[in-house]
Amino acid sequence: MKRLLLSLALLTASGGEAVRVQAQGNVPGGPADLVAVSDDGQTVAVTSAAQLGLFRPGGERLALLLPTGSSLTSLIPAGQDFLALDRSGTLLRVHDRQVSVLARDLCPAPGRLPGPPQLAFAADTFAVRCGDVVLVGQPGQWRKLALPPSAAPLPFTALALGRDGRQLAVLQGEKVLRYALPSLDALPTLTRLPGEDTTFMDEPLTPAAASALAFDPAGKRLAVGWGMSFPKAYNQSVTVYDLGTGQGRSLPTYADWTGKLAFSADGRRLLADGTSSPRIWDLGAWKRLPPPQKLNTYIGVRDVAWLGGNVISASSLGALALTPAGKQVAAYLLPQARLTLATYSADGKLLAGSGENGQIHLVDARTGKVRWSAAAHPQSVASLRFDRAGTLLVSGDGNSSQVRFWDVRSGKPVGPTVTGVNNIAGFTAGDRELVLSGRVVPLAKVLARQGEVFLGSLPGRTYRKSGSEAADVTPRGDAVCERTAVFGNHGIGVRASLWSLKSLEKVQFGLTLPEGHRMAVTTPDCHILAVAAQEISAPDYAVRPLAVEVYDPQTGKKVRSWPTAGRVRSLAVSPDGGQVAYLEEGRPALFIGNVTTGKQTLWPVPPVALELENVALTFRPDGKALLLGVGRQAGTSFTVLGLP
Repeated sequence: MKRLLLSLALLTASGGEAVRVQAQGNVPGGPADLVAVSDDGQTVAVTSAAQLGLFRPGGERLALLLPTGSSLTSLIPAGQDFLALDRSGTLLRVHDRQVSVLARDLCPAPGRLPGPPQLAFAADTFAVRCGDVVLVGQPGQWRKLALPPSAAPLPFTALALGRDGRQLAVLQGEKVLRYALPSLDALPTLTRLPGEDTTFMDEPLTPAAASALAFDPAGKRLAVGWGMSFPKAYNQSVTVYDLGTGQGRSLPTYADWTGKLAFSADGRRLLADGTSSPRIWDLGAWKRLPPPQKLNTYIGVRDVAWLGGNVISASSLGALALTPAGKQVAAYLLPQARLTLATYSADGKLLAGSGENGQIHLVDARTGKVRWSAAAHPQSVASLRFDRAGTLLVSGDGNSSQVRFWDVRSGKPVGPTVTGVNNIAGFTAGDRELVLSGRVVPLAKVLARQGEVFLGSLPGRTYRKSGSEAADVTPRGDAVCERTAVFGNHGIGVRASLWSLKSLEKVQFGLTLPEGHRMAVTTPDCHILAVAAQEISAPDYAVRPLAVEVYDPQTGKKVRSWPTAGRVRSLAVSPDGGQVAYLEEGRPALFIGNVTTGKQTLWPVPPVALELENVALTFRPDGKALLLGVGRQAGTSFTVLGLP
């Protein structure tokens, strides 16, 4: 994979023309996935997808690396160094800002594993988990431990080594398997304590799956998290076991999921991740402490670590060092690893994009430089749209029904927050009206309002009660092209329809494709529809990718089809309908197809592009450039490609 990316800087299309990189850029405020602190406390390491940042404890960034190009799944301190494992099974060491590969391809067919590969390390002993197999020892001198099969799927695949490297613990469904090292002899299995299981909505949930592991610094206790936590007083989702006696004791818990656990250096406190905040327990008093971050924010704390007496939280907000009382003492800033959504202004000179944390960014499309960023929505952005003049930007919330308006020049919010909608279809001619989820409203009257305004209370007209997943106002501004899900017995199909804005409720034409067609994208005038086609077989509803198909919705005719071997993850069509671009699971290339000739150009993508959902693919209005929402170098968030 790496050799392919290095050797294929570009691929030549027909006629000697080629796809070339026009610009690359990065946008700030990226989320954090993993965090670790060196054993001497002098370096903090943070990952976001394939990126690895090294920082001083105060927040100064020392280095930003792209170790393998694939997403990192484990990050562990080893003295002053760090060890990491990526999704492909590559094991590496980071020493003095330099990366060395210790082993490759440790996990055959990583895409078929029940969970990502996991790494543990202690006392010069490595343990790498690949599904039901654990490799123990040193690179090149592995001993293979085959875990007993589990009757149920494995939602969690963590493992841990005791500080002295003499004991291994592995999650296996509702059990915690333990092994003595180096003999690999089995030790008594741990299970959830009696009385911790209960019913939920009258359904028995017994036993719950083990979800997280951590040995204490002395190696005498093992903390186990459980993947299900029930809404009852002091429900138990974390248990601390005495490894000498085998006895466990449940911690008073928060109603949350547990995926990561970390003991403080003195073993007196235990730290866990959470939906909105890290969670902390005082093990001496056996009580839970107030969470250091606000609850009910759903920022998704993905990893936690101790920095002396402070806590590091890795979430969609990035990596932050906090006192246990919640005061922020440092931030470890990474750029966005990708754009999940992007749109061009009508003249192609500006880009608006968003990543994973609800921020929006205005970018100079020619240079890739960010002009301004704004915290637009609490979690994610579902839609972005420039007005026709390029002076106003509208953003739709990805987790609630609201849209906001932004002045393109200053990046400041203007007008109200409109609730009851998050789908932005576009603007009519002259930017006189804005089309939102089946309602056409005068733009000037909307922007004159302030505060929160419900869509239905705004002046305007409704052309129909829209149930569309997405919509575009046509270039002439007199109709709307909608894409709507169609539900069948075995899956979901799509319908593309063109609705007139002059004769309300009148559909000019429409095309319905049955179940097995997904990810519908159209040209703004609705004359081209591209979908990912797949075969759904009964009785187990197994899905087999078939092709990317292109249709003329007005006639119903299929005009082009390209076979696919993997699931299509991102799909885009150029505004003129002449080109279709897509990313396919398991194939390290961006496919750009000519609808008229059927010929395809392939451009090699970074490995991380194959592992991420919702990677932005956006054509420039003139069809001569294409934005890919991942970068090719460390610190870049997107790539703009010039097209032949």
